[in-house]
Amino acid sequence: MYEALARAALATEDPERVIETARRMRERHPDLSREEVARKLTSRAALSCAVVGAFAAAPAALVSGLPAALDLSYQARALDRLVLSAARVSGRPASPLERLAAAGASVLVAGAVQAVRRQAIGAARRLPAKRAPLLPVLAAALAGGAASYAAARLMGLLAQRQFFRKRRWQPW
Repeated sequence: MYEALARAALATEDPERVIETARRMRERHPDLSREEVARKLTSRAALSCAVVGAFAAAPAALVSGLPAALDLSYQARALDRLVLSAARVSGRPASPLERLAAAGASVLVAGAVQAVRRQAIGAARRLPAKRAPLLPVLAAALAGGAASYAAARLMGLLAQRQFFRKRRWQPW
């Protein structure tokens, strides 16, 4: 995972998957503006991250030996691809510094989501499971999905702000 992120961060061109995703989205929605296409990309990435986050968190609520987040690598790559896709759709590909920042931010945000998910799973394990055995699983899945969804939405909003509203990099 980290090798792929490093390649994406240091490459001079976008990865093939980013190019293909942006191209397909533009073809499917030719009547939308570039910013609206970027919002659609963000929604799609947020939903896929939420599903993976929910499925990674649910089993961990039942069996305490399972890792709290099996999707760290998926989340980091999906967030990085989201930022690069938003850049591609904007018509201004990401600069080398922006690529590096996207890769680093993706790993940091995915790590933060993993920490939130671990706390949520711990709380879900403490729920009373005798009367409702699926309650901890559902609570963990909901929390894991919500955390992953929010992270992807945040990264998408930051990417849109960077590539659509500003012409030079500014942290805030």
